[in-house]
Amino acid sequence: MTYDAPGREGTDRNLWEASAHSYDDWIADAFGDQYAVNWDTLARHMSPALRVLDVGCGPGSLSLRLARHCQAVWGVDVTPEMIAVAEQKLAAEPANACFQQADACDLPFDDHSFDAVVSVNALQAMDQPDKALGEMRRVLRPGGELLLIAYCYGDSSLSENHSLLDWAVKYRGKTIWHSFTFDQLVGLLQLREFEVVEARRIWEKPVVAFLRGRSTAV
Repeated sequence: MTYDAPGREGTDRNLWEASAHSYDDWIADAFGDQYAVNWDTLARHMSPALRVLDVGCGPGSLSLRLARHCQAVWGVDVTPEMIAVAEQKLAAEPANACFQQADACDLPFDDHSFDAVVSVNALQAMDQPDKALGEMRRVLRPGGELLLIAYCYGDSSLSENHSLLDWAVKYRGKTIWHSFTFDQLVGLLQLREFEVVEARRIWEKPVVAFLRGRSTAV
């Protein structure tokens, strides 16, 4: 199931534009436990030597947290309102993080620029998730890893999907949402020639998947 945006014309903003300044509070209030699991999952794969790209970084909170454990972190998001909020946070943070507005399907980085690419709960909201995964693989060095966390509403209950539909109606269809299954996500990574070295559910109601894909590019 995919909820498709009709474009950016008109005066109504989509979810990401509308929620940029309140996004952190929304996540803390509604998804605090889930995002704690997300962080614990990612933290095991961080190290001080890593150059990390965070794709779909939103207002930058995760990027900045990653930066405390890595050599450097670049956060990109397609929504300018999100990047503006993220950049406001930089003054109080280490200097090894930066933000840039960019489309996940056209990343402004050279091939093999990063040791790791992180994307948390963003792939299902991308216009062309398969193309975005291809770009993530392109910018990874050989042997680098994609750490992907994504919702699997295709494996979630009917009540969870009703909640998703209510949310889509609230924003008048202006936000894209792909209801992946777990197996579809694994297949997407394999299609883009990632070696899937770890794949598991980390949350239920709704189902959230963690996939670790290794780049085999040379």
